[in-house]
Amino acid sequence: MKQVKTETIDNLEGLIGTGETFRFRCHDGLACYNRCCRNLNLFLSPYDVLRLKQGLGLSAGDFIDRYTDAVLRDGKALPELLLRMNDNEEATCIFLSEAGCTAYAHRPDTCRTFPCEHGIYYNADGAKERVLFLRPPSFCEGIHDPRELTPEAWQKDQNAENHNAMNELWGEVEALFSGNPWGAEGPQGQRAKMAFMAAYNVDDFREFIFGSSFLKRCKIKNDLKMKLRRDDVAVMKFGFEWIRVFLFGLPSKTIKMK
Repeated sequence: MKQVKTETIDNLEGLIGTGETFRFRCHDGLACYNRCCRNLNLFLSPYDVLRLKQGLGLSAGDFIDRYTDAVLRDGKALPELLLRMNDNEEATCIFLSEAGCTAYAHRPDTCRTFPCEHGIYYNADGAKERVLFLRPPSFCEGIHDPRELTPEAWQKDQNAENHNAMNELWGEVEALFSGNPWGAEGPQGQRAKMAFMAAYNVDDFREFIFGSSFLKRCKIKNDLKMKLRRDDVAVMKFGFEWIRVFLFGLPSKTIKMK
């Protein structure tokens, strides 16, 4: 979820203001149907990975190895996961079939939000609010549908509430990486690898929690321990908190040193 600077928000193209609506409906009767599922630079959020690996019945590690490439973009301190495209002339999405998306129920937030993009706007006082931008590609015919939608209605229509909430949490953590937290170690060092695991690989991070000396060094409540054994979302949220505590030294009510 993009961080929107205070001084730029009024100049950003496609901003949907409070109380405003937009028009959109996607269906197989449109000539452009599935055209947006080609030649994408689709970066997956940690929660995208979680939902897709669950839907495909894979471990997080297997999903990452099979369907993504780790990419370190300019200006970023932590690698991100880019969804692979098929090796064909149109570079179609790896989940696209003739009938449509084979991972539709578990599709990433970018696909759920399309043709919009989410952002978090911080005003001059530091207060934040979620904002939405309408940015359809030029070939999109769905924006001519007569149905009018509010951002809230679109979020509900696409079952995007959990994606939005988790991506907002991740956005707050990701913002901490705006500098260079690694020093001479660099983004290929052990701390960066641990941060990547805590964010994107809930299965390996769960193994770290219960299979290493972590619980001998840190105190967490028993009810949380039980949740961490069975609940992937709880593990992901805990991973975000772990990054805040152990990489950036921020206080935590959840993780206490013994």
